[in-house]
Amino acid sequence: MAAEAALVAQRLQEAQENNKIDLTSCGLMKFPNAIYIFLKHTPVQSCSFSNNQLKRIPPRFPMTFKTIQELNMSDNKLSEFPEEMSEMTDIQTLDISKNQFTCLPDVVYQYSKLHRLKLDHNHISDIDVERLIQMSSLQEVDLRGNPLSPEAKCRLQESSIKVLLDRPEEGDS
Repeated sequence: MAAEAALVAQRLQEAQENNKIDLTSCGLMKFPNAIYIFLKHTPVQSCSFSNNQLKRIPPRFPMTFKTIQELNMSDNKLSEFPEEMSEMTDIQTLDISKNQFTCLPDVVYQYSKLHRLKLDHNHISDIDVERLIQMSSLQEVDLRGNPLSPEAKCRLQESSIKVLLDRPEEGDS
């Protein structure tokens, strides 16, 4: 526990210098309050909480770090986003792969600057393709490892967005 706390403190100090929060593989079960103290006046552009055990994102996080352009929350235990995530209007890359999402959180459809969306290895069986298509900046969506319905896969493949899906031999046949 002390080693993880020291690692978090070190990485938050680095974030003050480079505007990038990297709390990857810190054994976190919740967001450390220290991020709000250490980085109160830091214009964070990139943030990774990958490979932890986070179950939720506190509403305070998106309200504090609205300038994030790249957010990596992969390999956690997330299943939803708080509505306050809509405050993060600068997100260009969002990685929520390897979590427990059953659908794409509604707030994600509001990210007008989003280019790349990684949703692989969740539990998503259907997705609102029409709303995805309306996201004019979106270029790539990774949906591999999800139990998508054949109808959803077909609609996605017909869209102009680059969609990464399981190959037939990899998927649920």
